[in-house]
Amino acid sequence: MAYLNSPRLTFAGKFQADPSTVNNDVNHYNNETFQPSYQQYGPSGTNGWWNPDGTGNWRLIDCIITSVTYQDGTTTHDPNIDPVIGMSIIDANSRVAGKIVDLDPQQQSVSQIWGMIVRIGQGETNFVKGDFEPVGFNDIWWIRSTTQKGSGGASAAYQSVINNLNWSDNTIKSRYLNELRAVSPEQLSMKFTVDMFDQQKCSAQFTIGRIVGSIGPSKVSEPKHFVMGRQFIPDMVCMGGSYLPSNTVGLYVATALVQEATQQIILDLGNCLKTSGANGMISEDRNLVLAVNRGDQDYVLLGPLKYKAKNWYEKRGGLVTLRLNEELIHLAQEFPLTIANLLPDGSLQPLINETTHYVRADQFVFRMNADEDRDIDFYATYLGKPLADQAVICQFQESLINIMGQGDGTPATATPNILQFESNVVTDYSGKAVLNVKASDPKNPRGFIDGQVYALWYYLNRQPTADFSFTVDASGNPVVLPLTLSGIDPTNFISILVFDSLPPEVIKNPDWDKDVQPVMQQYANLYPLMSKGVFNLANKEVVDNNAQILRFVFALPKEDPNHMPVTRDLSRDKQKMILNYLDGILSKNKAGAPEAMATIAENN
Repeated sequence: MAYLNSPRLTFAGKFQADPSTVNNDVNHYNNETFQPSYQQYGPSGTNGWWNPDGTGNWRLIDCIITSVTYQDGTTTHDPNIDPVIGMSIIDANSRVAGKIVDLDPQQQSVSQIWGMIVRIGQGETNFVKGDFEPVGFNDIWWIRSTTQKGSGGASAAYQSVINNLNWSDNTIKSRYLNELRAVSPEQLSMKFTVDMFDQQKCSAQFTIGRIVGSIGPSKVSEPKHFVMGRQFIPDMVCMGGSYLPSNTVGLYVATALVQEATQQIILDLGNCLKTSGANGMISEDRNLVLAVNRGDQDYVLLGPLKYKAKNWYEKRGGLVTLRLNEELIHLAQEFPLTIANLLPDGSLQPLINETTHYVRADQFVFRMNADEDRDIDFYATYLGKPLADQAVICQFQESLINIMGQGDGTPATATPNILQFESNVVTDYSGKAVLNVKASDPKNPRGFIDGQVYALWYYLNRQPTADFSFTVDASGNPVVLPLTLSGIDPTNFISILVFDSLPPEVIKNPDWDKDVQPVMQQYANLYPLMSKGVFNLANKEVVDNNAQILRFVFALPKEDPNHMPVTRDLSRDKQKMILNYLDGILSKNKAGAPEAMATIAENN
């Protein structure tokens, strides 16, 4: 089902991402060399980078429902027809905001959203409310805008599920909400694209960006973080150390769903078309169409992609719908699809051919500790349908973290090799395969940075793959190979952070100066808003005097937005060590309370 299925809604608005950026630089993790200037604003990767006083908050702002599509495939933008149109997609109103968190300073290209609540409603009235399951962004496109640079010109996408749903009985006469609840009462699918992010400290829109997306039904049996549909991956070239769509193509990734029941194809172009200008207008001026490729340049036109109408992107959430007859639907199910440019002479110039054989890891970001294991779910498809009895090959990839994670190879990543897993797993009748990954202790290979970060590359047996490599030349410029990719998405790999272990005695009986203070000092350095405005975690007296509240927040699960540290990079062993230290302080305070009361009484 997922967000492309009906009934679905589209929405548009703004988001806020307010991370602290002190921890963007690996050198800032070194307590011995940390400088006060690292907590000050600094442009272009200097000092504490662009937002040292960030809160970590992630928020939805002024997100309005712009259209709904019913189960029969009909769509309306008119609130007189369905009153949910014009209402809001909102985050929490009774607890703190969700959090935006990098996996690691050497893997900043899978930033995750934790602890976000999503509500469909108006003001304080909720019609449905649930928890957005944590996920990292994917398919980052660094040069989406032809006029904006850096993060302001980039885009990326998030897709996850909203679970633990709470449907209100305070209903309105919304056909859409009634259909959605009937079809998907337990879980919803949500996808959104973010772009136009403002990192300019003096701007009124600082830490704000644009968001468009869709919410639809979801089945528990299907992937949570991508659609088992038709996948379009452009040819890419390496420019400046990053893989980008070739200039000839000028388009990025897209996903389509062939919906036989309504005889429609729904195509998500939310992160596919270039933009320009301060308002992020779609700048694609070719006549893009969708076609069936029957082979040997035998194309059958399915229809135009209507994206040029004013405010199409916001009103339709980046989605295009083609309504087809029975014959064309049959062709679309039988043959690969192509996004093409319709030339003036009526011929088609193919731009992106569908990736016919496709495999994707559902969850692709993991935090692990020694002696823990994780199951990674893969789904394989052929023309969007489950592909059974196919081997998914999985292997270490030493260079991808540096290529895609914004690192420069220092300190070294992906070493030592402490992950154990089978080299391949085979898909079942539903196209699903499960890979179990086990971790052991990396033993502190990066010194002042806890643990080690790894990349696992995967692909279908007998399908195209790539042997990535990353080096730095004498001038400090990255050298990435291969220079070109065809039908291969370099962002589709698995990122795993494995934390270091601590000796059992240190965990059980920690010493403040030797064991606890260095950890707390690092967090005080890297998250200055906390140490300046709430608790100076590096100060023993402050920690001891606030042991009860600190124990509460350090013990919260990572999914809770109040979890400490907000960066979610505290290992299992260090968490236990800190909790044991705080428990010791609380026990001393409790034991000392009667004696203190007796002293007070005696003095009076």
